[in-house]
Amino acid sequence: MRHIYFLFCALFIVSFTGRTQIVTTDPAIIQENSSPIVITFHADKGNKGLAGLTASTPIYAHTGVILKGQDSWSHAPEWLDNSAKYKLTYKSADTWELTLPGIKEYYGITSGETVERLAFVFRNATGTKEGKTESGGDIFVNVYPADEFVLVMTPSVTPGLLSGPAQVNFTVNTTENADISLTVNGSEKKTAADAKTLSYTMNITGTGTTKVTARATCRGMTKEETVTYVWPNSPVEKPYPGGVPKMGATRAGNGDVTFCIAAPGKTRASLCGEWNGYAPSADTYYCDYEGNRYFWWTVSGLKANTDYIYYYNIDGTNVGDPYARLVLDPWNDKYIPASVFPDMPEYPSAYVGNTCVAVYNSSIDEYDWKVTNFKGVPQDRLVIYELLIRDFTGTEGKAEGNGTIAGVMEKLDYLQSLGVNAIELLPVMEFSGNNSWGYNPNFYFAPDKAYGTPDDYRRLIDAIHERGMAVILDVVFNQTDGQHPWWLMYTPAKNPFYNASAPHGYSVLNDWKQENPLVQQQFKDVLKYWLEAYNVDGFRFDLVKGLGNDDSYNATYNPSTNKYSGVTDAKTNAYNASRVARMKELHSAMKEVKPDAYFINENLATAKEENEMALDGEINWANINEAACQFAMGYSSNCNLNRFYAPDDSRTAGSTVSYAESHDEERMAYKVAQYGVEEVKDNTEMTMRRLGSVAAIMLMTPGAHMIWQFQEFGADETTKTSTGGNETKPKKVVWKYLDNEYRAGLKETYALLNDIRNGNPQLFGKDAKATMKCNSGNWTTGFSVTVKSADGTSELYCIVNPSTTIAQSVAAPFTGNASDYTMLCGSYGTTPELNGKEVRLAPGAFVVYASKDVTALDDILNDNAATARVHGGTGTITIDGVYETVKVFTIDGVAINRLDSLASGIYIVVVDGVSHKVSVR
Repeated sequence: MRHIYFLFCALFIVSFTGRTQIVTTDPAIIQENSSPIVITFHADKGNKGLAGLTASTPIYAHTGVILKGQDSWSHAPEWLDNSAKYKLTYKSADTWELTLPGIKEYYGITSGETVERLAFVFRNATGTKEGKTESGGDIFVNVYPADEFVLVMTPSVTPGLLSGPAQVNFTVNTTENADISLTVNGSEKKTAADAKTLSYTMNITGTGTTKVTARATCRGMTKEETVTYVWPNSPVEKPYPGGVPKMGATRAGNGDVTFCIAAPGKTRASLCGEWNGYAPSADTYYCDYEGNRYFWWTVSGLKANTDYIYYYNIDGTNVGDPYARLVLDPWNDKYIPASVFPDMPEYPSAYVGNTCVAVYNSSIDEYDWKVTNFKGVPQDRLVIYELLIRDFTGTEGKAEGNGTIAGVMEKLDYLQSLGVNAIELLPVMEFSGNNSWGYNPNFYFAPDKAYGTPDDYRRLIDAIHERGMAVILDVVFNQTDGQHPWWLMYTPAKNPFYNASAPHGYSVLNDWKQENPLVQQQFKDVLKYWLEAYNVDGFRFDLVKGLGNDDSYNATYNPSTNKYSGVTDAKTNAYNASRVARMKELHSAMKEVKPDAYFINENLATAKEENEMALDGEINWANINEAACQFAMGYSSNCNLNRFYAPDDSRTAGSTVSYAESHDEERMAYKVAQYGVEEVKDNTEMTMRRLGSVAAIMLMTPGAHMIWQFQEFGADETTKTSTGGNETKPKKVVWKYLDNEYRAGLKETYALLNDIRNGNPQLFGKDAKATMKCNSGNWTTGFSVTVKSADGTSELYCIVNPSTTIAQSVAAPFTGNASDYTMLCGSYGTTPELNGKEVRLAPGAFVVYASKDVTALDDILNDNAATARVHGGTGTITIDGVYETVKVFTIDGVAINRLDSLASGIYIVVVDGVSHKVSVR
């Protein structure tokens, strides 16, 4: 991803301009009232994009200003404006001049605007060649207030790390005559009295830290600037404390903190931290453990519960910490409102400007959990609500992408009322930008700040648990974006952690070498960390097809480029034993922390592969979107909804999470609006009715299932680009859809269906048996789902009329008499008619019948109850609000009159005379 560096703080800008001499100025220090100003561009410096041009090839300045309080350019012309005022004058080889009569006159600065920097990109007349900084960034020159006494020290060598001896030429300039001195490590080296400039040459000949300070006194005022050079000692081999290296920051009992990073093949490293002004460490230790090199440092005196920013320099490259618990970046953090992340640590622009940095705080993982013993439903009975925080709440009716954790918190009662028992969050680990699905991660241990603080995430998880729902995180172990430290530390052709191109057919971004032990150690540590530090309940693994060993895809590897050729989808989709083994290893690591944590694969591979994963207790995504869309649109072809039931999809019973919609698939309602048959298209009532029948077939089928956010009220915005790819831009927030009667009716249908599931676990786990008649061959006679408990005592029937035009009678496959069954729910706004063993249904409608031992739960919130709200949890019943009396009964009417230590089941809770029916897990 290409980043435009709009703004750095003053000290860092000087290092890009004066210190590398891309431009020099006369006067040497520019103030608001300086006039005239001569800008000299040295084309053989920086990126050298215009080096060698002669007077016959004109050079122009694309120039503007950075105003106080702003981050981007102002008062700049259109690109390729070749007006005379922007043309430079050729002076000598690679030396060009631009004269400004004054800042206000040249740029058109208006009253009330304060200029803090001049900004430049130099170019040829056509813009095909550009002169910029060495890293390709824009060139900035500081502008100081008029009449302010200013000191600027310009060294010829950029401060920081040195790899050997260096000669550094210093020029100190002031805006007024002053008494100037320059000291090195506290020893005065040169002075100038009543002068505006001082020059000094220093030779650094040995290892260690060298601090150079310029000081000037004028009119009773003293200004000072210090730069630091570190020529590190050679790293010293020394065992990591305790023997086995622990990556990241580890605090010892005495308060010392040891920082450690794995860097195979690297020879030098430094730690730069806020605790000592980011001066690089002169001393570094290393250890070689199990074939990999680790660099480590121990720092004393760090205060508890205090933020300390730090980063590493590895063989000359600045990188963050791959194990950082919180990350700052120079491009996006400034756009996160203080209301979302209060008191965010400030990015240290003066010391590093083109990489993410880490934040250490001894208390970052401390949190007083309200729910410490949450236990969700068995994995095979999950009903998951897939949720993207960015698009779930925010500006109603607009694609603002401004959803936050706070917004989700406000909707938790809604999600609880929907009856889902788990919420799956699209990736929340630190990703590039602030506006993303999250599948472009950079740091796996740090939550992304765009949605809230680390403790905001914990409060959300706690609140979800309080409402009896589990939390599942979507994790991306197949790829990262461009800021992961292990990506930055190596060239693509020589990277031990990444492939320069992927061996599989689904490559996106930077592909991990899955068989690298450090990569796998990172992933195992990530899973354990989020289970422990954030109390999550499990994970959904993205693109498991990409998690096999490199050599398992039968592609051809070129070791000189680290790339693969001969990659095909067929090879990628084929049975892959290394993927089975890999997921089993990850599962084993999770079980060390939480044995019953949920483990969900997005594999979409062969039945053989996924059934082997099922033997390890894993479940796999099952994509039924095409068939669901066909039914919703009114087409019988390719409408095999039997696949909602794992055994009818050649999968082990209870081993799939099937879904009609997901973030990867098109919305059913969108396809109806675009391509539905005439009777359904543009008919909201009929569309919602058919969507409700899809929901009924899915949710009345045993096994785990998933609902994509807003599916429950018929969201209809396309999820695809014009070329058919996933559209990751923000989607509209459409809670107002619930103002529509039929959309609200669909939502209530989902809630009722989930109530049936929650109240009758015997019918929906892996031991229940289902007979599915929901495919194209049943279109004219009617669909049905028959479910029986393992002991045969409970029966449930979901019956559907697939027709788009006529009401018709559908045979109900009851095993007993019709009088033995009770209707539990049906399509909103329709009235089924049961005659014997046939039920007459409106077009597209469904109905659910069950044996009399099967119950449907009432809404857990009783709007007529004035003040009290009653809901069930794990072994408990909770009553929120003000009340005077409460009585508790089993479903059989036995009074127990307690609210905790309850067995799972259905209870009647009478609060101030009002009855509530709740489910306890």
